[in-house]
Amino acid sequence: MGLVGVMFARLRPREGRITQADVCCDLVWRGERLYLSGPQSRSAPSRSVGQDIEVLNLDPIVAQAWLGIPLHELRDRQVLLEEVAPRRAARLAEVFHEGRAASLVRPEGVSDAYAIDRRAAVAARVLRRSGSVRRGAEAVELSERQLERLFQIRFGLSPKRYATILRMRQAIELVKQGASLASAAADAGYADQAHLNRDTRRLAGATPTRLLPHVGDFQYVRARTRDY
Repeated sequence: MGLVGVMFARLRPREGRITQADVCCDLVWRGERLYLSGPQSRSAPSRSVGQDIEVLNLDPIVAQAWLGIPLHELRDRQVLLEEVAPRRAARLAEVFHEGRAASLVRPEGVSDAYAIDRRAAVAARVLRRSGSVRRGAEAVELSERQLERLFQIRFGLSPKRYATILRMRQAIELVKQGASLASAAADAGYADQAHLNRDTRRLAGATPTRLLPHVGDFQYVRARTRDY
């Protein structure tokens, strides 16, 4: 099938929870239908509240190559997989129906991104560590405009939004682990706590303090186990 997942989970979203902004894609099995969630540029209320769902988390580079369409077309959307990839949807639905979706997860699955597009994967890693679009472009010998085009295809996000989402998620993760907001902001690469506050307001519409009680546990687990 050529598809490798980063993580698999079964869950039931609760009322009032939100899904954080996310650079990844998800395949979501809900009832008898299989849905595809694209990269999410902003936090949003959890879908499927009160319903049992199964979720396969996908590295965006792997997902984009598997689908064969630019990920910006799926940004902030959840669609039936059969609408964008009918043949793949039919085959994958069998895997979910037979309870074999977890078998698609491979711990080292992120390495597949390097095999598909090393340039995009390297730039993403530099951005994750430095937050600098300029450094990301220089690392793969592209102009910032060229990197922007590459990211829109492979990640569905601008390089700046990609880095901002990961930095905000890291800070929220650290606070979940017990760090103070100030130390979490510093460790995640923010100049100060006020900068973190601005990002959470822009991406989630709330300060970190107001946001934390509504962030779902599954999103936290994904942030803690993923490596880009």
